[in-house]
Amino acid sequence: MMRMSRITDRSSIPGTYVAFEPTPTMEAAIAAATPGSRQPSFMQAAHLDLRSETSTSGEQDDIWLGFTYRIPGRFDAEAMARALTRWVRRHGVMRGWFVTDADRETGWARVDLAEDAIGFAARDEGSIAAAEVNDRVSDDFRAGCNPLGRIGYCVRAVVGEDETIFYLGLDHSYTDGFSFFLVYFELEALYREESGGDAAELPPVGDFMDFAQTERERFRAVDLSHPSLQGWAEFWSAGDEELGRFPLPLGTTVGEPVELEHHHHDLLTGEEALALDAAAERLGTRTTQLVYAAIGLAGRDLDGTTSLRFLNPVHTRDAPEWLLSAGWFINVMPVHVDLEGGDVVEVAGRVRQAFRTARAASQLPAARIYDVVEDALGVKLSQVGERFMLSYMDLRHLPGATTWGDADTVLVSRGARDTNVTSWIMREDPMMYILSIRPETPEARESMTRVYTRAGEILRSLI
Repeated sequence: MMRMSRITDRSSIPGTYVAFEPTPTMEAAIAAATPGSRQPSFMQAAHLDLRSETSTSGEQDDIWLGFTYRIPGRFDAEAMARALTRWVRRHGVMRGWFVTDADRETGWARVDLAEDAIGFAARDEGSIAAAEVNDRVSDDFRAGCNPLGRIGYCVRAVVGEDETIFYLGLDHSYTDGFSFFLVYFELEALYREESGGDAAELPPVGDFMDFAQTERERFRAVDLSHPSLQGWAEFWSAGDEELGRFPLPLGTTVGEPVELEHHHHDLLTGEEALALDAAAERLGTRTTQLVYAAIGLAGRDLDGTTSLRFLNPVHTRDAPEWLLSAGWFINVMPVHVDLEGGDVVEVAGRVRQAFRTARAASQLPAARIYDVVEDALGVKLSQVGERFMLSYMDLRHLPGATTWGDADTVLVSRGARDTNVTSWIMREDPMMYILSIRPETPEARESMTRVYTRAGEILRSLI
């Protein structure tokens, strides 16, 4: 099972602290590199703009995505350096960074390195105590995961006598969160080969920066007449000018962000989830629709909530070359489900229709919609405080998924501040569970536990 936590809560070991840094050849290439013609994607540009706006305040210093896992036995640092080199060469988005350029359409220019210029070497930085590891790693990530001016990712390891903990941190402009579910399988396969094991059999992948150029050109000429804008306008007007709200109060105030913390909730066992699949088929619906309906009805049962409104992330990996590619292949669509009357099966039917309506509204990248609306109307959608995010992810068939638990894989972050909730409903063979990032308030903790516990009860009533 994949877990999520703050870096400070990740268990560690004492050992040798190893940094994986660019080789002298790569450093020379970085120093000599010049901007090319490629531009960031819409989502990348939005992130880079935010980073730039807050670069002097330090607010964005900790906005990195981290991934860590354990490697049993003797660790071969040189083999891992070779594996990391191959992995970065494999994914085009990893081979560059961004610089400001006022003459470009986006205000940003992409700097890319040639594949053969990429190379990493392991550097022994001495012994470290277990209690010091997390602070050391997070400080390195804070400095190293910044894509403004040079490579914006950071790789570290703590090498013990019998096991090693490996750490990878990336600025968000490189990948969406889903890409991390693929990192472990690829790096582990490459490391196994480089340390004398079986050859890694990885299919070819495309370069996300090529995808970004196609996306940008495709949606260059967009204005308020685009059909997607109607769906967003209806969603906006139906929700008191908010972009979604968790079903119960969170103890926060819009515009006054608080610290966020991670929240794990076991929704169904693996056996219960399979039984729910059978129930969904019997009832003429789908498991995903029943899960969303149950969350909405939990809010109705507990607090009289009359609608479930959220932004649902959807992937844009629409061709084979993008399926395993690292990058930001994510859009969001606005979902509004009416909860007035009806049982869980009826509401599941409304969920189905709500998603059909939302898909029409998601034909444009959300960041592009924000740009158009902000330019035309002066409404700052990208800064609206209430944006409940909810997503269902079936991870059972992803490569490496069955070994995540054995490898102690953990998605980590330093922390952040906000007023809203993001929840991922995760489906793995052993369990259906919910990972969330929520405000660090007693009310949010209680509200989320109550809603998701009640949702589980509703689902189990169908089995």
